[in-house]
Amino acid sequence: MNSMAVTGRSWDKLILNSDVPVLVEFYASWCGPCRMVHRVIDEIAMDYTGRLKCFVLNADDDLEIAEDYEIKAVPVVLLFKNGEKRESVIGTMPKEFYVAAIERVLAT
Repeated sequence: MNSMAVTGRSWDKLILNSDVPVLVEFYASWCGPCRMVHRVIDEIAMDYTGRLKCFVLNADDDLEIAEDYEIKAVPVVLLFKNGEKRESVIGTMPKEFYVAAIERVLAT
């Protein structure tokens, strides 16, 4: 795993106060498609080392965070920069979709 776990307790420190852009994958242990997204995000974490931090959040364990960002179903990937949500990718998408969203965030 190249993605680190984030929880409600560490959310502000790791996500909102990060000095580099952050990707967060919302998942659940029972979610099959999340495993496919996990693999893609792991690759992305390696591809973007130093430019992007990747985290995973268990939406069942941290309902408040999921509700704050209106996560209705998993998997969902959110991208943050300077503490603000900038992009979201909902469902299971090809790697290019995530990369395109990341590149848009890095370019701004």
